[in-house]
Amino acid sequence: MGIVHHSNYLRFCEEARVDWCKKKGLLDSEDKVFSLAVLETRVKHVKPAKYSDVVRFAMQVKTEGVRMFFQYKLSVGNHIVCLVETVHCNLDKNLKVQRLGSDLIKMLEKEIWTETWL
Repeated sequence: MGIVHHSNYLRFCEEARVDWCKKKGLLDSEDKVFSLAVLETRVKHVKPAKYSDVVRFAMQVKTEGVRMFFQYKLSVGNHIVCLVETVHCNLDKNLKVQRLGSDLIKMLEKEIWTETWL
């Protein structure tokens, strides 16, 4: 059919999230956010992307309690193709939910959440 399979949008978002974490220095040691478990995913497919399309991402992140919310807006040209939200929590080495570190919370307070896309 020449269009991107619906399951790939979550993979694209994961790559964007990992890239964001790397740029913020969150994946450079074991004691930092390396264990963000996915609690929820929501995907709203608006228009399919084609194989040759260049997909642009806008991403925003915020915290509420022990949860981190990432929202993604995927666009081709001026058209939104997909809106995605992933909700995560941080796990310790015993796979128990732990609070987000104070450094992480301070960093996330500086992030801009413009509007809720989904």
